[in-house]
Amino acid sequence: MRDVATRTRLVLFDEEAGEPVPARWAAQLLALGARLARWSPRDGWQLVVPVSVPVRDYTALLISAGWILTQPIVRPTSALAEAETIQPRTPVRMAINGQLVANRFFGIDRNAGSPRIHIGESRWKIESVVHIAADPALPESRFGRIQIPEPGSLIRKAGRAANWFAEYCTATCSVALIGTRSRLESELELLVGWAGREGRYDRLRDILRPDDGRSPTWASAILPAGSGDLPEVPAQARLAVLDGATAIRWMPELRTPLVVPVIDRSSTDESAISTVLQVRSTGRPVELEALRWHPMPGMEALAFEVRI
Repeated sequence: MRDVATRTRLVLFDEEAGEPVPARWAAQLLALGARLARWSPRDGWQLVVPVSVPVRDYTALLISAGWILTQPIVRPTSALAEAETIQPRTPVRMAINGQLVANRFFGIDRNAGSPRIHIGESRWKIESVVHIAADPALPESRFGRIQIPEPGSLIRKAGRAANWFAEYCTATCSVALIGTRSRLESELELLVGWAGREGRYDRLRDILRPDDGRSPTWASAILPAGSGDLPEVPAQARLAVLDGATAIRWMPELRTPLVVPVIDRSSTDESAISTVLQVRSTGRPVELEALRWHPMPGMEALAFEVRI
């Protein structure tokens, strides 16, 4: 994601009021996620960036969205050339006509003039295919079709619109959000965009694509913090965002290269601060300047590294 300038007017769309609301604080949180995506953790060390906010609403999701929008871009290749490398009966994802199709690949039909790709029970003209990618590990329980949302101004400003449909052909949980699942799920419906820019708003759910166990595509995982066991963080996750005190209690046991504990100053529970300070006492400080990010007034943050 390109650097988020705090002077640019990021807006959140208030669906109840029917109008956009300027949100400089949200741009700052997106920028933190983007900066963390560019950080190269030292081997054997974990970077921890605790962030304290007046109220933690949407904080964890916005940081995670900034992270996802700064991941390497998936660039479409020749659909025909790619299909020719896929073994029959291999599960695939294919972006076509604004949809994502997930099913088994059965080959290329060349008997009707223009080549057609045979997936599941359907055959698709090759010129209609935006991208196709094999995933031998994709289970049949995730097969199906879903609509791919059109990219809005947030995705466009991040430089990802041209490759957005191809991006939906991937499935990697690079970020894990740990917190109250019902709270985070409701926050996923937030609409975000840039004032004065063409294009629709983007829904956070469409950017984060949390894994629900059924969808053919995903980019993040939302994990419950309140159980008695450490949440099972996906092996691919490089960033863990801990939403509130209940999630922060797991901080000493996490092994992701990057961790962001979100401290809610409106909460009377001081255990989150105690946990952060306890872990910090075992590590070494890192200047925020090294991240090229600073909190805006009303936020507080620090950074440190600990061995893992």
